[in-house]
Amino acid sequence: MKPFSMHAVLKYRQQLEDSARQAMYQAMEIEARLQEALLRTEKELTELYVDQRRDQEQGTTVDRLRLFESRIDLVRRELETRQTELGKQQALVAQKRQMLVKKSKDRKIIEKLREQQNAAYARFLEKKQLAMLDEIAVLSHERKQH
Repeated sequence: MKPFSMHAVLKYRQQLEDSARQAMYQAMEIEARLQEALLRTEKELTELYVDQRRDQEQGTTVDRLRLFESRIDLVRRELETRQTELGKQQALVAQKRQMLVKKSKDRKIIEKLREQQNAAYARFLEKKQLAMLDEIAVLSHERKQH
């Protein structure tokens, strides 16, 4: 009784694991791009504050200060939006990572099952071979006795 071949199932599980890994890497790439954009926005906001302070110390017009304030408000809102997007993407990366772990465990379970099945089949064949050798020995002994 040859066991069911697990090759096709194992290959399918490997494909699922590979696609989960690819999805996680894509989500991580998006997360990295969002992180870079957030850093650029933070840098821009810092530069705006420095420029505003410098203009205030050097003396400037009220209109220019209002322009700075409106630009700072705009960049702050953009920063908040980017932080929210980054948080959502980090949650998505965590979800994709969990999915990859699950797919990897599923594949390992099938591999272990295949190994157990192969070991059981090897034991079965060994028992069958021993039974045949015993039968041959008995027949040989009976021939010698007659």
